[in-house]
Amino acid sequence: MKKSAILLIIVSLIIQLGYSQNIRKNDSLKELLVTINPDSVVLKSKVYGNLIWNYASTRIKLDSARIYNDAYHEYAKGANFEKGIALTHFYYGVINRFEGHHKEGLGYLEKFVDYARKNKDSSNICNGLFQISAIQSNMGNYSESLATNYQLLKIYQSKKDKSSVAGHLQMIGNLLRKVGKTNEAIEVYNEAIEIEKELDDKIGLALNYSSLGNTYGERKEYDKSEKYYSKALDVAKESNNLSGITYITENLGNLFFEKGEFKKALPYYLEVLNVRESRPSKRELAISLYTVGKTNVSLGQYEKAEEYLVKSLAIAKEIDSKPILLGVYDHLVKLNQKRNNFKEAFNYQSAHIVIIDSIKGKDRVNKMLELNTKYETEKKDSELKLLKIEGEKIAQRNQLYLLLALSGLIIAGLVGFFGYKNRQQTIKLAKQKKILELTLDDKNTLLKEVHHRVKNSFQIVSSLLYLQSENMVDKEAKIAIKEAENRVRSMVLVHQKLYNKEEIVGIDTKEYITDLVKDIFDSHQIQNKSISYELDIEPLILDVETTTPMGLILNELIINILKHAFKEVTDASTLNIHFSKVKDELILKVMDNGKGFEGEIKNTSFGITLMKALSKKLKATLSYTSNYGQGTVVILNIKKFHLMS
Repeated sequence: MKKSAILLIIVSLIIQLGYSQNIRKNDSLKELLVTINPDSVVLKSKVYGNLIWNYASTRIKLDSARIYNDAYHEYAKGANFEKGIALTHFYYGVINRFEGHHKEGLGYLEKFVDYARKNKDSSNICNGLFQISAIQSNMGNYSESLATNYQLLKIYQSKKDKSSVAGHLQMIGNLLRKVGKTNEAIEVYNEAIEIEKELDDKIGLALNYSSLGNTYGERKEYDKSEKYYSKALDVAKESNNLSGITYITENLGNLFFEKGEFKKALPYYLEVLNVRESRPSKRELAISLYTVGKTNVSLGQYEKAEEYLVKSLAIAKEIDSKPILLGVYDHLVKLNQKRNNFKEAFNYQSAHIVIIDSIKGKDRVNKMLELNTKYETEKKDSELKLLKIEGEKIAQRNQLYLLLALSGLIIAGLVGFFGYKNRQQTIKLAKQKKILELTLDDKNTLLKEVHHRVKNSFQIVSSLLYLQSENMVDKEAKIAIKEAENRVRSMVLVHQKLYNKEEIVGIDTKEYITDLVKDIFDSHQIQNKSISYELDIEPLILDVETTTPMGLILNELIINILKHAFKEVTDASTLNIHFSKVKDELILKVMDNGKGFEGEIKNTSFGITLMKALSKKLKATLSYTSNYGQGTVVILNIKKFHLMS
């Protein structure tokens, strides 16, 4: 114990002292990592976490951050330390975000947030959601990022954390601009500025002044734009904020570019590119290469423009950044149009349309067709010239060779004609088969995406209900919201099962009911001792319209048993659930050996009303059999259902 206490003090001192160089801090942490007893799980985890974050936050030593996170993950698994495993998911998410691997990062961060919600850890919920919102924005999913930031804002406002409130107001303003709501963005920025003045937060002030400059520039109010950029630059220089100075310098370049003063814009862009080439952020480097490239297009320096734009395109594809890809493709189209290279322009325009449809939904097909027509015209002109030359050569040949050639052409034409017909039929059949396969794949992908989005929407509703219940004082209201949260979670589970399947054919009743019962018992245990339960479930594949109402009814029945069936839970307290198909009906039977009741069920509760309404939807009958002191049996006979296989 003494040794652990001393080491904990040393760790705290290292963290608080803040050495001028991260390398010295990391060396000290590495030494501690070797020294600490493996049984000191919390202490060792704290050192691992600080070491990984020191490497990751610099965005330079991401490989080192990943190596130590791999080691931490193995250690946490070996120690059966659930919180440590969850933290490694957070660090993997951050590392992947900085590397530009957005989809992988989202997967890890969603696992981390799920763990934090399960443990009601609001601080880590915020940490995870912040990283998720940043990835969503980088991928061009602005609406999703905006929704995530509003969740975070509400949490920080409830905590009265002014610094975090100001930071998220600034992020929300940026996202509002990206979806075209500039008036709302200006209001949000000014709200953040008032808080930052109160807190004397110069870094935040510089960011918000610069954001106002961006907004007025987009609205072509250039005088106001330059005014706010000047304010931002003064504040950034006052606080020696090098990152802020770089960011504002880029914005000044953007301002001159927008005004059409390309020669003035180029030095600002080159200055920023020079700084970012020595930094690890691929996204920032891609942006700078793009800005220099587009300026050279406007200046007519096409070779330089193509060099920078192609480099930016390669990085943007690697990190899957739709906003950058959109701009690069647009300027590569303009560049190739000016060079009369319509084939390349058409190819880039096609790629541009795919991106713009996915983030803005605008149709640019006419422009693509125009470029295609120019390309086809150019191609036909070339073919006509070639034919003319060949004709002149043929005319000069000997008549004998001409006759022999014509005879050979006639024979070859006949053979080729019949061969062509046969080949075309084969190709047509192959294409039709391929189209059918692609259509099926697209349908499955679309359905999986729909179920994923529905699951995410339900998850947000569940989180909001949880956050609301945390602020409730009235006990009955808190219980009611908790019950609503459980109902939503039963529906989340349906869509989660569909999303996780390789082929979307329905929901396995055995798997779904098993997971649902476990989830209810994990989240809604009323007494200290757990009630034992037994499941006898026939594995059937049912559609969503059958599974969802049946799951909600089962949720209500189990929660009623947990709340009312047993005065005191003992080793003999049991719950039995039986599900099977008998002839043309589905039978769901829920039995307990609790205290039971006498008389009829009262219809005053919302749960009973909900079960009756859901039973009507399934054309089902819900019957109760109970004797006081002998338990209760509830049977649901479902007549309307759809078996998928």
